[in-house]
Amino acid sequence: MKTYNQISTVSIIGSGNVATALGIALINSGINIIEVFSPNINNSKLLADKVDCNYVESIEELNSISDLYIIATPDKEISNVISKLKHIQGIIVHTSGGQSSEILHDFNRSGVFYPLQTFTKNKSVDFKRVPICIEGSDGATSDLLIQLANKISNNVVVLNSEQRQYLHLTAVTVNNFSNLLYYHAQNVLDEKGIDFSLLHPLVQETGHKIREVNPEEAQTGPARRNDVSTIEKHLALLGQYPEFKEIYKLLSDQIIRKYHG
Repeated sequence: MKTYNQISTVSIIGSGNVATALGIALINSGINIIEVFSPNINNSKLLADKVDCNYVESIEELNSISDLYIIATPDKEISNVISKLKHIQGIIVHTSGGQSSEILHDFNRSGVFYPLQTFTKNKSVDFKRVPICIEGSDGATSDLLIQLANKISNNVVVLNSEQRQYLHLTAVTVNNFSNLLYYHAQNVLDEKGIDFSLLHPLVQETGHKIREVNPEEAQTGPARRNDVSTIEKHLALLGQYPEFKEIYKLLSDQIIRKYHG
């Protein structure tokens, strides 16, 4: 089994948003990225150019001597990737919030390196502010992953698989579900000739507020006040937007039950 006191060389499997953001953060911190593999060869080339490394055209061509192999692929592809990495000697990690570390049980040293953030290609992220959730197959592996994470982030936490899966669940809720609401809001405003950017200060203030006040105390709005008249007016306006209307009514009903029984 390969032994070392720090992670210096990395191979990346994947070329999507997480792989790209993580690769750039690692190379900016002085980590040597050896190679990149992705089923999409064009994406492999693009990421390899960004992180100044080689790319390989098949997963079997990955070298066997990197300190760390990062699987940054969609969850549904992780098992297939793992089945083709039997020749690897270094630490194997995935970056999934929803997958257990047990999926890597066949490897001597493995873990999870989960950056909790939404990433978009060609949009820079201050990785120092990104929480990185670590899980290692043993104490020594965990220590190495923590050491690496501390090079790119000021917010590193150790979570077991169950904790991380609940964190991922809530991350989907506050990010992906809220983004769906942004979509519906913009759709309405676009149709009515109103600039969606008028909502930007409100969105920003809402995000800032929950850093100082817990969400239960921060709740405002007609449902919080049990203002049934305003809610009914809004539902009438949403008559031509049935999907949005359904969400509005569901959330309003839940807020009323929460604060008014």
